[in-house]
Amino acid sequence: MGQEASKPDPSAQLLVIGCGMSRTGTASFSEALKILLGGPVYHGGSQLVGAGEKHMRDWTELCKHTPITDKEDRKIVLEGLKSMVAGYTAVTDLPPILFTEELVELFPDAHVICTTRDPEDWWNSVRAITSKTDTEERDETILRFILALLPTMRYWHAFNVALKNGRMGELYYSSGHKHPHAGQYQEHMDYVTRVVPPERLKFYDVKDGWEPLCKILGCEVPDVPFPRVNDAKATQEIAVTQIRRGITAWVGVGLGVGLSAFVAARRWRR
Repeated sequence: MGQEASKPDPSAQLLVIGCGMSRTGTASFSEALKILLGGPVYHGGSQLVGAGEKHMRDWTELCKHTPITDKEDRKIVLEGLKSMVAGYTAVTDLPPILFTEELVELFPDAHVICTTRDPEDWWNSVRAITSKTDTEERDETILRFILALLPTMRYWHAFNVALKNGRMGELYYSSGHKHPHAGQYQEHMDYVTRVVPPERLKFYDVKDGWEPLCKILGCEVPDVPFPRVNDAKATQEIAVTQIRRGITAWVGVGLGVGLSAFVAARRWRR
């Protein structure tokens, strides 16, 4: 997360399914794909924050139909995914990576690339921004209140609940965990290798730069530096910005109420 949301291009075809876990260089990967594919790339975190509140509501409704239990659920999920990624040349990061199996089915000609990272490094990166304290439920309630006045972000809590109760919980929390955990990286790798045909699945570390990625895609190495995006830092900045916006909105409401009360009191005294 942290990039600007991409605008879909109606003429774009989905060429790459990025199925690597968040915090595996997905932001850098997305920027590299924009250069190589010449079109917009759907980076999950960035799109959730920047594509408008209808987009987040649509994801919430889609996640409510997971785990898939019947044909109706399956139909809604497949149609929702197809609509969600229409107009993009590639898709990366959460929540799309949770639907790798469905995306592979919907786009049989797309390259499937799983970005990788040392599991311990991955967990250290995730743990740095993950609360696992006894006050987490209280903190989430406070955050929900702070964001309640903001367009799009006011739906963040509902989206997270649907995600955890749906596909994310199905894939990562069935072992008893309720939050991100050290074994989640391997659980995701197990999922990806289970649902993607081995002849289609390629693994890629963004630290290796252009050459291996271009080899997978069958294209020439561009004469520009490989993009390096600090995704963790960008995510933290986004979070701080949204919290500040939320607090500012509530301060504005408080000032408005206070001013109205003051005016009303003055009139009543007359």
